[in-house]
Amino acid sequence: MRSPLARVTLGVAILIDVLRVFLPSLITIFGSAGSTPAELIGVYALVWFLAAFLAVPVARLVRPGIVAVVGAVLLAAGRIALQVTDGGSPQLYIASVALLGGLWWLVGTAMAAPLALLPGVVWGLAVATGLHAALDTVDLMWWDGAGPLVVVVLEAAAFVALLAGRSSTVDSSAATVDSPPATMGSAQTETAESASHASAPAPRALLAIGPAILLWNLYPGSPAHAQAADGWAPAPAALAVVVAGFLATALAARPRWTGHPVVPGVALVASAVGFAFGTATIDGVHGVAPWWTVVAQLVGALALGACLGWAGTLTAAVDRPYRRGLLLATGLLLFMIFAFAYYAAYDLGVPNDYVPVLVALVIAVLAAVGVHRGQAVRPVRPALAALAGAVAAAVVVALVPVWRPAPVAPEPPAEGLRIAAYNIRMGFGVAGTLTLQEQAEVLRELRPHVIALSEVDRAWFLNGGHDDLRLIAESLGLRMIWAPAADEVWGDALLTNLPVISVRNHVLVRGGPTGAQALEVRLRWAGRDITVIATHLQPPSGWEPLDQVEQLADIVRAAPKPVVVLGDLNLEPGEPAWDVLMAAGLVDAFADARPFVTIPSIRDEDAQIDHILTTPGFRYADPANPDVPHSDHRPVAVTLLPTT
Repeated sequence: MRSPLARVTLGVAILIDVLRVFLPSLITIFGSAGSTPAELIGVYALVWFLAAFLAVPVARLVRPGIVAVVGAVLLAAGRIALQVTDGGSPQLYIASVALLGGLWWLVGTAMAAPLALLPGVVWGLAVATGLHAALDTVDLMWWDGAGPLVVVVLEAAAFVALLAGRSSTVDSSAATVDSPPATMGSAQTETAESASHASAPAPRALLAIGPAILLWNLYPGSPAHAQAADGWAPAPAALAVVVAGFLATALAARPRWTGHPVVPGVALVASAVGFAFGTATIDGVHGVAPWWTVVAQLVGALALGACLGWAGTLTAAVDRPYRRGLLLATGLLLFMIFAFAYYAAYDLGVPNDYVPVLVALVIAVLAAVGVHRGQAVRPVRPALAALAGAVAAAVVVALVPVWRPAPVAPEPPAEGLRIAAYNIRMGFGVAGTLTLQEQAEVLRELRPHVIALSEVDRAWFLNGGHDDLRLIAESLGLRMIWAPAADEVWGDALLTNLPVISVRNHVLVRGGPTGAQALEVRLRWAGRDITVIATHLQPPSGWEPLDQVEQLADIVRAAPKPVVVLGDLNLEPGEPAWDVLMAAGLVDAFADARPFVTIPSIRDEDAQIDHILTTPGFRYADPANPDVPHSDHRPVAVTLLPTT
């Protein structure tokens, strides 16, 4: 791979790493997981993306190449600094500065050496996906120890080294050979730039980079999303996504293999439609991603690579470096706007299905509309390079089970049924660091037969693109039962070592931002059947109206007895909503232990909103709510002992 393509590849991969820290930091640190309005979170993010435009006037004072190098150094240094932070405000602000550095590097590169940008972005996305899958979707940022730090330092150093001596050059040919240095603003510079226009992509093509980065990480390049689909084992699903990502680099280098830009454009939009509407009812559970959505992912990855390849061959009658910079900055702003429209829609209560389709359409139009020249910039043998990358990544991903620790299952008590519930806050602790392993460990120490998990994220790019449920379930060696709520990869789950008799879930009326459901699982324990209902109620403000809790009460009444209801119910004893559940025949398992604090982290008062309720016929032993910082909630547990 030639040097310009290599440095863009590595830079984009590092930028994706930073985004996987910046975005969840917005929610868990700046947003305090829901206590900050979505609009204010959006304003904070907007400031950093608007600051990317400042790279253009700065480039008029110095050189675009200097802007690119300064941005690259900030990106690399920020990525190293993030590795040694321990959450909190430093993590948020370092990630923000590193992000800005990455944006400036991209804008500076667009002005100084744009030829390798579009194919390099595809390679960078493919490499980022391969590394993400090889690390079992838990990026190095969340790994402790000297080893991960050394790897990050070497990665950052390699990136900076690739830029050494090239800060003042522009790409001059399709062979990615840099032209001699020139001073911006001089006649010499204009001549050098004019010489590069014949092979550089049309400036409007650079608008596609921001939307492409977003769409890729939402769906086509997400191993976690593929692993969450029904009918696929985790390893083959991740392998398929990684291989498709590297094969996409060949289409980015030789887009004419697809015949016409409309072909991958239509395929990309069709894939996005599959992402937006690809849900089904499977084995009694509503809203699950069916098996074919993984096929849609693979098609989307190949189509996105081809679309960016076609965009890289667009020609322009008039081209100026500053115009390229402004248009790329605008494309990055589109990233933020579309990301906000997609994820903030849950808080704002508006539809978001149209967003990925619109993003795909923007990319497809930008790739298709215009006059196309020959081939995009490419390695000497793009097909061979893509195949080699795919094989290497597949081998590494296939070795994931080798280094993963063996699961250690809980040891439940000899007597009674041990039940636990935990709102895991998308896998993030109070400090905003990923704490999935710590969450699994505290659950193991509670020794449950059954665990209900709330706020389970299985693939959201907003939270880093990892699968909370699979990682916790595999760590504990327990069977997992998934119940989507907000969408196919956000909801609740139940883990157990008991035989499962039947499963169904109930979609609850909409109240709060991310929707709600009730997962009803019939289990066999000690020779008897027991119904467990795991839920995370999302009430309207002040529990007005009481429709959602009344629906849950009706489900309890209709369910075979005995019944256990558990999870983050977002209500406290004595409230009208609480009385509705008591009237349905439920009993508070923690009545003798109250006050029983479950969410002290973000409230002034000692709130009690996580509960385990049962129908009569049990006595309760060993209630637990350990004060651990691995989520903004505490886990809760109790042992049920039959009275008859």
